[in-house]
Amino acid sequence: MKSQFLASCFAIILAFSGSYCQGQSKAANDSAAIMLKQFYTSYITGSEESLSEKELNLIRKQYCTPKILNRIAKDEELDSDPFVNAQDTNMDWLRTLVISKDPQKANVYIVSYLDTYSQKRTIIKLLVVKKGQAYKIDDILTY
Repeated sequence: MKSQFLASCFAIILAFSGSYCQGQSKAANDSAAIMLKQFYTSYITGSEESLSEKELNLIRKQYCTPKILNRIAKDEELDSDPFVNAQDTNMDWLRTLVISKDPQKANVYIVSYLDTYSQKRTIIKLLVVKKGQAYKIDDILTY
């Protein structure tokens, strides 16, 4: 009876410690996903509201590292916006926006949305790094 009680207590402790550890790592990952959701919401909304290029650059600077911004600025062969993998944006994309962590690569997130014109899901892979207290987009892996 006493050994059965100890086994039950041990199982309960394992269950709580496992969920506690999962909660800790998920919270860190969620901060980056939240940042990406905020970026795409601001960026697509700003593009649709015809913000000036200067205003869109301010959004990019807030959420991206100088490394990726410089890389994009130097690429003369760009025929689409690498953040959305399209020439134009559509507010409907925000309804179908999905952000998930890549299970195979550290610090890589998969951003996708349904393109209402082609009826295909557009997928963008982003490298996210922590700079100080904030997460930033450091690279676009699908561009």
